[in-house]
Amino acid sequence: MQNLHELPKLRDSLSYLYIEHAILDKKHQAIEFVQESGRTLIPVSNLSVLMLGPGTSITHAAITVLARSGCTVLWTGEDATRFYAQGMGETRKARRLLHQAALVSDEGKRMQVVINMYRHRFNHKLPDNLTLPQIRGMEGVRVRQAYAAASKKYGVPWHGRKYKRNSWGSADPINR
Repeated sequence: MQNLHELPKLRDSLSYLYIEHAILDKKHQAIEFVQESGRTLIPVSNLSVLMLGPGTSITHAAITVLARSGCTVLWTGEDATRFYAQGMGETRKARRLLHQAALVSDEGKRMQVVINMYRHRFNHKLPDNLTLPQIRGMEGVRVRQAYAAASKKYGVPWHGRKYKRNSWGSADPINR
């Protein structure tokens, strides 16, 4: 799915399908359900909701096809009388993603996130008006100190973080 304008209209879809006592698996870009009476292929691109009743097994591949098609999956009781769980389709809420995008897109809010994360990780309040490179430098010092302390505690020789990205194998074992 590229954007919400590509979602099919609900009126053009099968509204729902209830299946019980069956095995569901992916077949081509559809799902197939197998029961004692035979096999049935279901094109999921037009399916809005699939309700799975008792005695139903579904493969990872089938769930993947359903998710990519924007189909909501419900795990229900017999004859859909109880509701146990669901897997959301493409129209699920994106509130947290939108909040994160807003934070990263605003420089002031982004710096506040950096400061809060640093304080949470190291339990230390930062001085005011630090730049992002300065904070990264302070974090780097703390990490190097932690490496040196672990080296001493466990008797593993460590002489700093030294390696070349284009020659990973040439680094000493502790840096690989």
